[in-house]
Amino acid sequence: MLKEILLIILGFIFLIKGADLLVKAATSIAKKLGLSELLIGLTIVAVGTSLPEIFVTITSAQEGRSDLIIGNAIGSCICNFLLVIGLTSLIRPIKLDKRIVNRHLPIGIGAMVLLLFLGNTEKLGDVQTIISWQGIVLILFTIAYIIYTIYEEKQMKNEKIDQEIIEDTKSKERDSLWIIIIYMILGLFGLKFGADFVVDNAVSIAEKFGLSESFIGMTIIAVGTALPEIITGIISSKRNETDLLLGNVTGSNIVNLCLLIGLGAIINPLTFTTDFNISILILIAITIFLQIIVSKNENNELDRKKGLLLIIVYIIYILGIL
Repeated sequence: MLKEILLIILGFIFLIKGADLLVKAATSIAKKLGLSELLIGLTIVAVGTSLPEIFVTITSAQEGRSDLIIGNAIGSCICNFLLVIGLTSLIRPIKLDKRIVNRHLPIGIGAMVLLLFLGNTEKLGDVQTIISWQGIVLILFTIAYIIYTIYEEKQMKNEKIDQEIIEDTKSKERDSLWIIIIYMILGLFGLKFGADFVVDNAVSIAEKFGLSESFIGMTIIAVGTALPEIITGIISSKRNETDLLLGNVTGSNIVNLCLLIGLGAIINPLTFTTDFNISILILIAITIFLQIIVSKNENNELDRKKGLLLIIVYIIYILGIL
């Protein structure tokens, strides 16, 4: 038990340093290339911080652990919207970009509805299953979303929105491209191995206490693999880089739901139980709830009180699935 606890602590150290390097590299790239932090968060950082989930998915699919894959994907999304955003808003009130509220959150709901539809379309025997062709559809959705995000960024540039600000920050960036690339690689490695240490040893401890695989996937692994988003979010909030944070959370959720489950289904058919239908409906309700509490404020701001409310909702959710 002591060994597992020490490795979890070491994992947290890797996660914190890895997230710090990744945030620094991502914002540097945004400034050098004249891209917005929102775009970088929605794409590069979103995929980068989802690497732990990707590795868990590949391993779990090879071992035929559908509950871990789907439970991890849905649980991580719920964790991102409630715990990650809640914790970071406690540090500093954050303002949601209108593009997040009006476009990307609805796209996320579309991804949830798509998964709900596909999960109840095919059967292997008497069991609802997500098979390879459905996995391909989910991956194509992810690709289409990334293409749309890049297109949206180009449209913003064409309209010259915030271009002066971008150019101003770009001129202040001094790190060379090679240094930025090294930061990003080291950051991703730190996140990957840190998450491995935390998740593997947390699962080991959980199994010793006799917890079910489904529960482990929805809670321990979900929170464990979401640690990069949590740490990245906290660091982004401290640096007042909330666009990177919000883009990361929103993009990560779409990657989790579509890319991860799609990849798992291609490797091995995934069993889709009734419990997952309920979990997706809960996730849709949470997304709508987030939109509502943010939209009530003219500035789309999430203050500390609302952040605390999100954390309380997450605690209620965890207690509800015990």
